[in-house]
Amino acid sequence: MLTPESVTAILLTERRSLTAFFASVTRDFHLAEDVFQDVCVKAVARAEIFDTTAHLMNWARLAGKNRAIDILRVRDGRYVGLSDEMLSLLAQDWPDLSTADVMQEALDHCITHITANNRELLRLRYFESRNCSDVAAIMGRKIETIYQALARLHKTLGDCIRGRLRTESPS
Repeated sequence: MLTPESVTAILLTERRSLTAFFASVTRDFHLAEDVFQDVCVKAVARAEIFDTTAHLMNWARLAGKNRAIDILRVRDGRYVGLSDEMLSLLAQDWPDLSTADVMQEALDHCITHITANNRELLRLRYFESRNCSDVAAIMGRKIETIYQALARLHKTLGDCIRGRLRTESPS
């Protein structure tokens, strides 16, 4: 049986991984953060029901997924996202924190090596969740140019991350 203190410590350690999972459901980082906070409050209040860290994490993913879908249904009237089957598969294979940390560090490193213009493009498209036509209007470019720039940027960052992970992995 876990204590409220151990539940808190585990959830804070796994925060990035859980929030990323919730963001895969909500497609909104800020909403995913809200879901994480809701899950934490519920988990600490029910700490005595969790036998192991794995039990807590499985519960947290399921509770968070359900909470995120409920919020989206109330807000938007329906949930348009990944199917329950796909979300279950994601939850089973979701990387542990150490893998997520290494990947995040690689991404952080790679983002420092792109131009300021490309960082602005990423910020507008992914951190502000704007669609490509909005990004094009804000940046004063054609939408086709934005699509091409994003495709090149995805490839560049993907190659950089894969190269970084290869050089950091023990052989």
